[in-house]
Amino acid sequence: MSFKKKLAEKLNNTLDEGELSLLPRGFQTLGKIIIIKLNSKLFDKKDIIAQAYLDLLPKMRAVYLNMGRIVGTCREPENIEYIMGEDDPIVEHKEHDVIYRFNITKIMFSKGNINERKYLATLVKNGEIIVDMFAGIGYFSLPIAKHSGVERIYSIELNPESYKFFLENIKLNHLEKIIFPIKGDCKIEVVKLSESGIRADRVIMGVFPAPKDYIREALSLVKDKGTMFHYEGVVEKDNFFPLFEEFKEITLKEGYKCELNSHRFVKSYGPHLNHVVLDNFVFKI
Repeated sequence: MSFKKKLAEKLNNTLDEGELSLLPRGFQTLGKIIIIKLNSKLFDKKDIIAQAYLDLLPKMRAVYLNMGRIVGTCREPENIEYIMGEDDPIVEHKEHDVIYRFNITKIMFSKGNINERKYLATLVKNGEIIVDMFAGIGYFSLPIAKHSGVERIYSIELNPESYKFFLENIKLNHLEKIIFPIKGDCKIEVVKLSESGIRADRVIMGVFPAPKDYIREALSLVKDKGTMFHYEGVVEKDNFFPLFEEFKEITLKEGYKCELNSHRFVKSYGPHLNHVVLDNFVFKI
C-alpha cells in the first residue's frame, strides 16, 4: 500500500473525499524531520495532517511545511514553516556515510542530487587538487574528501549561514586535513588562489542558474595539462548544446580550448526542463 493511501485511511474520518484526493503523494525527510507540500485548500487542515504523518512515522520528530521556492544569490528556502513536533530546524542528515548538519529553514538541500554527489567522487583520481566553487555546506566537497584519494579541496562559499555549517561538517566528518574552506565570492577567491600559484585538476561549478559570469575567473585555475570543469545548468528537454556553447564561447575568448568529455541528467527541473551536468575539459591553446 502506498503511503498516500495509508495517510488517506488515517484521515478518512477527518477529511472529506475532495480533501483526501488533494493529499500529497510524497514527502521529504531530512534527519528526523518530515517536510511536506500541501495544496493551498488543505492549509487549514495542516495540523491534523501533520499529526497523521507523525502517527504513521513515529521515529520522526517534527513536520514542516514547504510553501516556497529556493531564492536569492545565497540559494535560501523562501518559506519553510514549522507545523508540529519538536520545533528545532537543525538536522543531521546522513548520506553515503557523510554527515550534513544544517538548518532546513535557511539552507536548501536537494535529495534529487544524491546520485550526482556520489558519482562525482568516483571520477576523482588519487592526488588531485580540486576547487569547489559555491561549496554550500559541503554538498560535493565532503563526499569527495571522504570517498576518493583527493589530495586537497579548496572550497569557496559566500553565504555566512552555509559557511558556518560547512565548518561544522568538516569537523563532524574528520576531514580537516583535506578540505580548506574559504569564505568569500568565488569570482574574487578563485583569482586569489590562482595568483598564489594554485592550479586545479578539477573545478566544480555546481550552482543554479548556470554560473556563466564566473567562467572567466575560473579559467585562471587551468593547469598546463588541462582541467576538468563540472558545469551545471537547466536545459530544455535533452538539448544541452546551448549550455555547452556558452561555456565554450567564453573559453575561446580567453585563449583556451574546450571539449565536452561527457554529460548527464541529474533530475527533472520542471515541465520540459532538466537539470544536467557537463564535464568540460579545458586546456590552453
